[in-house]
Amino acid sequence: METYFTISCKDGQHIKAVRHTEKATKNGPLVVINSALGVKQEFYFPLAKYLANKGFSVITWDPRGIGLSSQHDVRHDKSRLRDWGQRDLTYLLDYIIERSWTSWQNLTLIGHSAGGHLVGLCPRIKHIKKVILICSGTCYWQLYPLIHQPKMLLAWCIVFPLVYKVLGYLPNKFGIGHDLPKGIVSDWRKWSLNEDYLFSDNTLGEHFYASYSGQLHAVGFSDDTGFSPKKTIADLAKRFPLANKSIKIYKPKELNKNKIGHFGFFKPGNELLWENIIVNKIDRAG
Repeated sequence: METYFTISCKDGQHIKAVRHTEKATKNGPLVVINSALGVKQEFYFPLAKYLANKGFSVITWDPRGIGLSSQHDVRHDKSRLRDWGQRDLTYLLDYIIERSWTSWQNLTLIGHSAGGHLVGLCPRIKHIKKVILICSGTCYWQLYPLIHQPKMLLAWCIVFPLVYKVLGYLPNKFGIGHDLPKGIVSDWRKWSLNEDYLFSDNTLGEHFYASYSGQLHAVGFSDDTGFSPKKTIADLAKRFPLANKSIKIYKPKELNKNKIGHFGFFKPGNELLWENIIVNKIDRAG
């Protein structure tokens, strides 16, 4: 069963989310799925339904500027990428706990791409016992294979700044899946041009990566070279020095797949992968 709900944030933003509870146990384990940059929550519905039929409650959601949480005119949308971790995820987790849908002990975060690398901006991360990162790394351009670097620099230094200066936003035709407000692209660009990624940004204030001491499972795929190659995943994982962490980069053939890439893991037909890579980790004690 899918139940749509709205979170009214203290700053006036409204976050749209869906609770999946097909066979969920009351007050039992709950999974929050944080989506990748520019990816609507519907993309994660197949995984959410699978987990819900396994007895988990699952929350999918659109952060500000994306999907159901976007404003009608993207040119006037003041959303920033930092808001997804600092504000939206915080409001969402508080909403879940205040309504006793689960306890902190039984709550797991799954972060895909940006939905993973922003989790440490959320002050509630200290309460979460398990975080599973799927294809999630920092985005510093020199951590990518050489073949991708010229294209990335062209985008960051010339194309994207020119486009959002002229139009006021970045259109989805640039391959990001969704029209993006200027502030989101601006944060992403600024961080990606710095070796220390968002950790170099002194305007962010306090963040919580270094103090997280729960379980952190980072998963990537060897054919994901254009979005989250191995070096970016390792770079993000090292930002959690106190975490009980594991990093695994799978070759698609290990999983009886020809390709997986950055998005393939979440598509229907991967139930065995979901069982082995997600369900088994959530069920693990501690």
